[in-house]
Amino acid sequence: MATIILNHKVAEYKSWKVYYDNDRSRRQKAGLRELKVGGKTDDPNHVYMIFETEDPESFRKMANDPELAEVMKKAGVVSPPEFVILP
Repeated sequence: MATIILNHKVAEYKSWKVYYDNDRSRRQKAGLRELKVGGKTDDPNHVYMIFETEDPESFRKMANDPELAEVMKKAGVVSPPEFVILP
C-alpha cells in the first residue's frame, strides 16, 4: 500500500472544496482512498490531500488527465500540484 501526499494552493478553500467533492468518482476510479483533506492552519488556501492506493500508476495517470486539469482550473487551483508517493 502506497501513501500519496498532494498539495497545492487554491484561490478560496470553500469554493475549491465543492469541485473537489463533486469529482470524487475520478479518485475512486483511480483506486484512491482518501485519508485526510484540508487547508493548513495558518493558510487554509494551501490544501493538502492524503490518500492510500494499491496502484500508484493509476494515480499518476489521473494526475496527468487533461480533463482533471480543466476541473482544477475551474476550482481555482492557483499553483501547480506537488506530490510525493511513499511506498
